[in-house]
Amino acid sequence: MVPGLIPQKDGSFAISIELPEGKISAEILKALARLAEEGAFVHPTTAQKVMILGLANEETAVKALRDLEEAGARIRKSGKSLQPRTCVGLPWCKLALQETFPLALAIYEAFPQEELPHKFKIGVAGCPACCSWANVLDLGFVGVRGGFKVYLGGKGGYKTKEGLYLTKVETIEEALDLTRRILDLFKARGAKKKRFATVVSKMSPEELAEALRISTT
Repeated sequence: MVPGLIPQKDGSFAISIELPEGKISAEILKALARLAEEGAFVHPTTAQKVMILGLANEETAVKALRDLEEAGARIRKSGKSLQPRTCVGLPWCKLALQETFPLALAIYEAFPQEELPHKFKIGVAGCPACCSWANVLDLGFVGVRGGFKVYLGGKGGYKTKEGLYLTKVETIEEALDLTRRILDLFKARGAKKKRFATVVSKMSPEELAEALRISTT
């Protein structure tokens, strides 16, 4: 199977485009328009990706894949990448307290292939309104004055759980360093097919801070 092609139950193929900053270039839009004109179905997902569905056969799908890559699209070729969901942040939102695109892109590029016990969702929000749902994801960065509050162990679905606020970071470097430690904790203590919320629920805030080497003073 060609990496980047997703077989469907009806025999067709799909392609998933990752948008680490939530932005789509003119070149990618043109490529998507051509695919739609040729009969594909373009679906913006709730995870801030774009799915191209209804590619009739492998030959058609491979051609679509090549066209999208030539247009500059980032194609999801494994389930191991960590693409944050993000709002627009500064300067585009009047409520925003922080820029979101630089942090979201830095996370995406820093952790391209992570072997984790289960899926791990990250959000970046420009303010506490959390339009990107950052406070109910496995790891959320919520913009405040002077940096980002960090929330751990949230999850959506039918049993929604708000993440635990643990600390604040002031720079992208601090955010990436903490993300690395959080992922390592999930690898060390997580169980297969169990979300990070399970790990967080079994540890006190003090134990989490110690495990992640976060100062609480």
